[in-house]
Amino acid sequence: MDAILFALLSYLYGSIPFGYIATYIIKGKRLTEEGTGNVGVTNTFKVGGTGAGIITILGEISKAIVPIVTAKTLFPGSQLITFLFVFCALVGTSFSAFLKGKGGKGSTAAFWSIFLLSRNACFILLGTWIILALLARSSVHIKKLQLICIPCVIYLVERNLAFTLFGVLTSVLFFITTYWRKDDFSYYNILSQKRSSAPVP
Repeated sequence: MDAILFALLSYLYGSIPFGYIATYIIKGKRLTEEGTGNVGVTNTFKVGGTGAGIITILGEISKAIVPIVTAKTLFPGSQLITFLFVFCALVGTSFSAFLKGKGGKGSTAAFWSIFLLSRNACFILLGTWIILALLARSSVHIKKLQLICIPCVIYLVERNLAFTLFGVLTSVLFFITTYWRKDDFSYYNILSQKRSSAPVP
């Protein structure tokens, strides 16, 4: 019962829309109604500015740190509970209880979660993502290819079934949100291209 309670609390913590809050305080804008409508780092930087973006990055990183520290402190030695808490926080990031199911991609929180859980897997994933980014132009398609890498790399590096399951679930979550919302990088890249190609009055 304690694990279930803290899993729920992890989801609620992950649901805190740092980008939305920071953008509203600094710019007076509702992030869900601006740009792509995502409340993640990229859209926050574009709509809310540098200050809001930095606050959002720190908030998203905390969504990796808090669940992991909580699990290791209250349930020492239980990897499964650690993965559960982190995944619940990622679900909250993508489907916030405070924004009626809206949210961000959760990429920052997921990256730092994997970094804290396995630096080797994280660096290999980062390398594969960079290679894929150089080979393809559309970030949406890149991210879909990246999703396959997450559980595969985790398994090859860690040989841990619980960790691999976490990778699979994280990939599925990202797959759903990649289809469900506009991609921030693609949206702003297309917007930039339209502006640059617009005739000068």
